[in-house]
Amino acid sequence: MELLPGDRENLAIQTRGGPEKHEVTGWVLISPLSKEDAGEYECHASNAKGEATASAKIHVVETLHDIALTK
Repeated sequence: MELLPGDRENLAIQTRGGPEKHEVTGWVLISPLSKEDAGEYECHASNAKGEATASAKIHVVETLHDIALTK
């Protein structure tokens, strides 16, 4: 596991206020994206009112034809 932000030149973490009062929106930008960036990313947040966690997986493909389509 690697804690972010780190010393990666292709990664930026941003936050801004909103969308509602007393809320903050955050995101990670990975550019350019490479196969080494594939994996699961987790966000952990806490304040006086509690804690929240969210996760997302990145799967890097070579071409659009490598994306599995499901219905």
